[in-house]
Amino acid sequence: MEKNKTGKYLKYAIGEIVLVVIGILIALQINNWNENQKKTLLESQYLIRLKEEAKWNIQQIETSKQLYLQSSKEINAVINKIENNSQDSSMILDRPNYIHPWQLKTDTYDELVSTGTLNNITDLKLRDLLNQAESFSNFSDKQLENWRNIAVSHETSFIPYKNSILVKESDSTYYKTFLDFKKIEDDSNIIELLKYWSQGNMVFYKGINELNKIYADILNRIDCIEHNNCK
Repeated sequence: MEKNKTGKYLKYAIGEIVLVVIGILIALQINNWNENQKKTLLESQYLIRLKEEAKWNIQQIETSKQLYLQSSKEINAVINKIENNSQDSSMILDRPNYIHPWQLKTDTYDELVSTGTLNNITDLKLRDLLNQAESFSNFSDKQLENWRNIAVSHETSFIPYKNSILVKESDSTYYKTFLDFKKIEDDSNIIELLKYWSQGNMVFYKGINELNKIYADILNRIDCIEHNNCK
């Protein structure tokens, strides 16, 4: 300071500070880049899992749809035989008061929600579709539970018309329960119950098809995200 070098040292100090600040900013940028890369990789892994689960769920839904349709057709065939006084005894109906349940895979979505990391899925449209699928599935589960309760209450009406036959298959022998529709001809209440369950199966056939569309939309959305061409 005695030799009037204060200005030189001040410039040197400012330069050092600037270099330190620049170094910190560069380090922050690198750190942010690393974090973004980690998040991108994590999201990519979640998308792969969500895609596989959606494919599996679509297969399950398609199987269930066919079961609902088949059940409705079988019940309608029995009703037709009864109402037309058919003497054909080949038709065997096991459980008319039954709605086939299904089991979907939602482990990835459940993990994202339970850990509070659903925001790792950055695409808002995909998050909305995932929430729709979950809401629809929860609603369907409640409906299945309602129909199970109705099935129990209707069971006593069907019991008097159930018979068993001895079935032999390979090395096994067992009794198969079936509904003897010949005994039902004069019971209009049972016929109405059969129509009720035929319609019930069709309600689920049409309803679960909507869930199938949501999962198809999820697959399409993930595909466009992966190819970076979402609109």
